[in-house]
Amino acid sequence: MTAAHRFTSRFSLFAKRLPGKGFLADVRGTTAIEFAMISVPFLGLIGAIFETGSIYFRTAQLQMATETASRAVLTHSTATGLTYQQFVQQNICTWKSSGVVKPGTLSTMFDCDKILVDVRSPASWGTADTGNSFYNTPNAGSSVINMPAPGQIAIVRIVYPMTVISGMLGGGVFKGNTYSQIRTGQTQYNSAWTYMLMGIAAFRVEP
Repeated sequence: MTAAHRFTSRFSLFAKRLPGKGFLADVRGTTAIEFAMISVPFLGLIGAIFETGSIYFRTAQLQMATETASRAVLTHSTATGLTYQQFVQQNICTWKSSGVVKPGTLSTMFDCDKILVDVRSPASWGTADTGNSFYNTPNAGSSVINMPAPGQIAIVRIVYPMTVISGMLGGGVFKGNTYSQIRTGQTQYNSAWTYMLMGIAAFRVEP
C-alpha cells in the first residue's frame, strides 16, 4: 500500500468519526423547514383571498346603502339644512348614533367616521361627474348639503376607504418595500395604500 493510499484510508476513517456526519444525514425536521420556507407566501395568498372577498362583500353593502340613502334625496324628504354628518347618521350608518342597523344601511363592520359623501346636481347628464376623486377634497361633515330641487338631476356618491391588510401581496405590513406588491385597485390615501370602495346612484329627483 502506497503512502497515498494509506492517507486516503486514514482520512476516510477520520471522516466517518466526525460528529457532523450524523447531523448531515439526519433528515428529521425537514418538513418543518420546508413549511417555514413556503409559509410566508402561502399565508400571504390566504390573506389576499380573504381580503378580496371582504372587498366584494363591502362594496355590495356600500352600493345597497347608497341606493337606500338616495331615496331620501329622490323623494326630497330630507330636512332643510341637513349636514353631511347628519345624512350619514340618518341614512347610511345608523348604528353609530342609534345603536340599530336599519335595513339597507351599513353594518358594524364599517367605521362610520371614515365614510365620505358627495351629493351634486349637474345641469345635464353629459356634465355629470361620476368619478371617485372627490375624496381628495372631501366635503366636511359639518357642511350643509345643497340638495337637488324637484326635477333636477342628482348624483349621490359614497366612498369608504378600506386599508390594505394583506401584507406581502398588498404592502400593508412591509411598508416602504417595493418588491412583489400588487397595487391593482389601490390608491394612496392618507399616506397608506387603500381600496377606495364607492357606491353611486344617479337619478332625477321626483317632482
